[in-house]
Amino acid sequence: MLNVILVGVFFLAAETAAATDEEACLPAKDSSRIVAAGGSIAEMLYSLDAGNLLVAVDSTANYLPETANLPSIGYVRNLSAEGILALKPSLILGEHDMGPVEVLNQISNVEVEVKRIEERHSAQGIIDKFKCVARVLGKEEAAQEIFTSQFAQTVASLERTDQGSAFLPRAALVLNFVDNQPIIAGANTSGDGLLRMAGAQNIFSDIEGWKPLSRELLIAANPQHLVLTERALKSIGGLEGMLSDPLLASTDALEDNNVHAYGGMSLLGFGLQTLEVALSLKGAIK
Repeated sequence: MLNVILVGVFFLAAETAAATDEEACLPAKDSSRIVAAGGSIAEMLYSLDAGNLLVAVDSTANYLPETANLPSIGYVRNLSAEGILALKPSLILGEHDMGPVEVLNQISNVEVEVKRIEERHSAQGIIDKFKCVARVLGKEEAAQEIFTSQFAQTVASLERTDQGSAFLPRAALVLNFVDNQPIIAGANTSGDGLLRMAGAQNIFSDIEGWKPLSRELLIAANPQHLVLTERALKSIGGLEGMLSDPLLASTDALEDNNVHAYGGMSLLGFGLQTLEVALSLKGAIK
């Protein structure tokens, strides 16, 4: 009975959210040859058993082994009209930040359908995106079955997080280290959304966007938990490298062995894998 209730609640919410960008979620005119601009979009296509429709992906889909033999169109925010049009796509299906706009306009002018899918950094936002992609492909029933069987309980667990509590674990999320200086997630970033989903307090929520930060400021903030991309952990020399740094090693996170590393796109891509990462992190920081 619980699953039935969850399906009703989350898919009704998805319909409401989709209405804010109704055109993007309308069924495609022709989805026979899709270029996916954004790893989360490609991930959702494979989940819907529609990977056979893909003719190319951008570089942010490299974390998906299924895309290994597909042509790449470059980076989602720096697309080239010529390279995409050479693939003769019927549909460009992309994340909210694909661009530049001039390239998308050029593609639209040659009558290739372009759909940009809205993204919100929450568990419900991921389901809304999944529902939208499914609707574009005419696979709404399949999406509902997948949600019910694979993600309903996960989403319910994440939505129960009490962000109003004054006792949430204090965490920082590091995208990478550049010259040993951390790039941290501030407000209105996917990193901030991920921490909220997992039931953590982002200690840098008073900073806007992704920002470089001195190690001294990171240490002064003294996170109880440090969440990193695997790339960031590698760039600093792994856990051993962090422990050998007197400043980093002095934080509560390092002293209590509360360092959590995940693949960058699974952590921050806000595809379906991000739901599992957020639930894993929630369990780890309790």
